Amino acid sequence: MSDEEKREPSQFRVVDKRISARPHEPAGDEAPPQPAPEPGASEAPAAAEPDAARPAPAPGAGDEPIWTPEQEAEAQRVVQEIAQRPSMDWVINTAVTLANVAGTKLDLGQVADAQPAIDALAGIVEKLGPRLGQAESPLRQTLAQLQLAYAQRAMPSNPPAP
Repeated sequence: MSDEEKREPSQFRVVDKRISARPHEPAGDEAPPQPAPEPGASEAPAAAEPDAARPAPAPGAGDEPIWTPEQEAEAQRVVQEIAQRPSMDWVINTAVTLANVAGTKLDLGQVADAQPAIDALAGIVEKLGPRLGQAESPLRQTLAQLQLAYAQRAMPSNPPAP
């Protein structure tokens, strides 16, 4: 019995950038069962990963990817960071990123491309409101500024005369 098979089922391991508590399953001719999608999740295929982030194929093992020790260590580091930081920190970080994306897109004149980022930021601010803590007020102000800038840039430069 290999070390993988001796591993306790409760021990987490990183599988293709996802966490799994299942023990290692031997490779066979059949594809492994896919997890059921979460309620409300779209069934669109995931975006392609860059080649650098994709595990290298095992020599002589067909198409089954394996992780290098460095990739496994990095994945475990990411898992630990996710586990240690409160979810609200991730949400606020995401909101700030959306604000930066929207502002940059507006500055570049990519008005239509800025709209999804503004709408996503609005969704976070409106849905979470006071749960954002001290970040609520600055995020609301930033959202208002982005919405105003969007409206100004989306209007035609020469409105029709009455």
